[in-house]
Amino acid sequence: MKSPKLAAGIDVSKDVLDVYFNDAQGCEHSCKVANDAKGHETLLRKLGTKRVYVLESSGPYYLRFAFYLKKHGGDIRVENPISIKRFIQMNLERNKNDQKDARWIYRYAQAREVRPWQLPRKEQLQCQVLINAIDLYGRQILMLSNQLHALDQLPLGCRHVHKSLVEMQAALEAEVAHLEKQLYTCLQKWQAAALQSLSSIPGLGKRAVALLLVYTDGFTKVKNHRQLIALAGLSPREHTSGTSIRGKKGICKMGSGRLRKVLYMCSMSAIKHNKTCKELYERLKAKGKNGKVALIAVCNKLLKQAFAVVTKRTLYQPNYCSSKP
Repeated sequence: MKSPKLAAGIDVSKDVLDVYFNDAQGCEHSCKVANDAKGHETLLRKLGTKRVYVLESSGPYYLRFAFYLKKHGGDIRVENPISIKRFIQMNLERNKNDQKDARWIYRYAQAREVRPWQLPRKEQLQCQVLINAIDLYGRQILMLSNQLHALDQLPLGCRHVHKSLVEMQAALEAEVAHLEKQLYTCLQKWQAAALQSLSSIPGLGKRAVALLLVYTDGFTKVKNHRQLIALAGLSPREHTSGTSIRGKKGICKMGSGRLRKVLYMCSMSAIKHNKTCKELYERLKAKGKNGKVALIAVCNKLLKQAFAVVTKRTLYQPNYCSSKP
């Protein structure tokens, strides 16, 4: 909705919601409520559901209010923080605080077309929580492994510390295995057909498959492979102007860094086990392309294959030839 009659811009933090809104007479006001059930009820009672609520996707903190508002029939719009940040910079704002941010979010709602927010599925959120926990434990396992390696280099070791670190590492690895099993079960119940199709692509690992299904909500948020590539931040980037500015070419990286990192690791496996990816990599290397550039091209090829097998509801075919010229 562009230029809504009644709107509210909300700056979300862990404990507080800063709100800037207008009334039926066109006057603007601000208020502050707690980011809890009581605060949400107070705000909705005060402003009602006959207005557009706009806020940033600030980690997990906006979800409680977003779910509450959706449950009670409110019109909520969640916008990318980068878009709002650029809007504020475009208006040459020099200062920053929570109240100002709420006002600028309100101004953004008045000036821009903001799409309605869709309530995420329960299965998607469950898988997201499991992936986050697995990644957290993975980082801790790596830290313990590095600490054990450092401990082995000391001339005088400590058996008690070494034993404690080894036991902690084993416990975390067992917990990761348990969570990965739960994640696979959840994906199997939620997206069985898509999971089977993606798992058939050589080189595409289990972590990449899970991230693709979660980030795309079962491939319902992307309409073509170009949008999928953009989601991973792997779209090519050009930075030129006139005859003097010739910026370094690369990828835009405006997307999920986690997905991009996992896909890059998958590309190293794909050039060994995926026939099409292997041929692409060897062809680019023969043309003199840098190894990393060729691997990025393989990442994009994997995403094209992923989009194709899911949307066509088929398994990977190594000898597939497109009918398009």
